[in-house]
Amino acid sequence: MNNFYLSPSNLTYHHYTSIVSRVLAFGWSCTYLWPKEAFKLDYFLNGKTLIRSIRALSRSDIFISYIPGTFSSCIELGMAYTLCEEVFLATRDPIHFTQTCLADAHLAALPKIKRVCCDIEDIPILLEQEYLYMIDFRRRQQHY
Repeated sequence: MNNFYLSPSNLTYHHYTSIVSRVLAFGWSCTYLWPKEAFKLDYFLNGKTLIRSIRALSRSDIFISYIPGTFSSCIELGMAYTLCEEVFLATRDPIHFTQTCLADAHLAALPKIKRVCCDIEDIPILLEQEYLYMIDFRRRQQHY
């Protein structure tokens, strides 16, 4: 079974839960479900939540993020690049995959990162295309 971690940065709670449920339909397992409160503007990331997310990242095979994110998504990406076998970045604007300064080199230059341009709603479709070999068709559920 494949474990995935979806970064909540730059997503609404609706988009987050929609993507998670559609990716769960691949037969994959989500290592951490962010609480609904985390999507509020005044959310304070406490130590317990931070430790849970780091542990979840360390158990993940695939890290998924929609960019541009927040400062915390850059930290997540750095950890994911080290801990996960696959890193999948999606964005609506391809400009985010071009290196304009040293601070965004990880988005443009690091090898073994899959980069796709799409709308948020299309992330599961592109994950399915990119990682078809990782989908457990015996456990797959129709979710579209």
